[in-house]
Amino acid sequence: MTLSGAKARFQLNATATPTGVNATGPNVIGQGLGSTSFSDADIVYSFTVENTGTGDVATLNAATGAITKTSGTPDVTRWGSQTNDLSAVDFEGVALPALSSIYGIMATTSSGNSFPVTLGGTGSTGSYPAVVLQPDESMLLVRNATAPPATMTFGFSISSSGGDTVTITIIGKSS
Repeated sequence: MTLSGAKARFQLNATATPTGVNATGPNVIGQGLGSTSFSDADIVYSFTVENTGTGDVATLNAATGAITKTSGTPDVTRWGSQTNDLSAVDFEGVALPALSSIYGIMATTSSGNSFPVTLGGTGSTGSYPAVVLQPDESMLLVRNATAPPATMTFGFSISSSGGDTVTITIIGKSS
C-alpha cells in the first residue's frame, strides 16, 4: 500500500468575550489548527472493539497489528465487514509489515457507551499508563519515531451487558 498525505490534525480553543470595563474582544484562547505530517509513513490501520458482555478485553500487538481476545468475547471489526478478523492485515487483506515507529494513535468511544473504556500498554521501554476514555470521548497521541509498545490493551473494565465500542486508528512506519 502506498500512503500520501499522512498527518494528524488538532485544535483546542474557544472564543471568550470579556465583560470587564474598557475590554474589547472577542478573544480566541487556545491553539489554532495545527498538524504534524508523517511523510515516510507506510502503515495505517483501524479497527473497532465492541464488548458483548462484562469484562471483555482485546489486546493489540502494536508491532504486528494482530489482535487477540484476552478475556470474554469482544467483537473486533476491521474495515467495515471484517468482523472478528484478528489477523494483522490492512484494508485490502494484505499482511501488515512490522511496525517500527508509531507516529499517531487515535482512540474514540461511541456516544452510546454506558461506561469508560480503559486503554494501556507495555513495551520494551516499560509500561504505558492506563488512559480512561469516557463515553463520546477521543484521544489523539502523536509521536515522532517512537518505538511502539510490544502490546497495547483495549479493555472494557466496568460491568455492562454489551454494545459499547472503541475505535482505534494507528499510523506509523515499518523498519
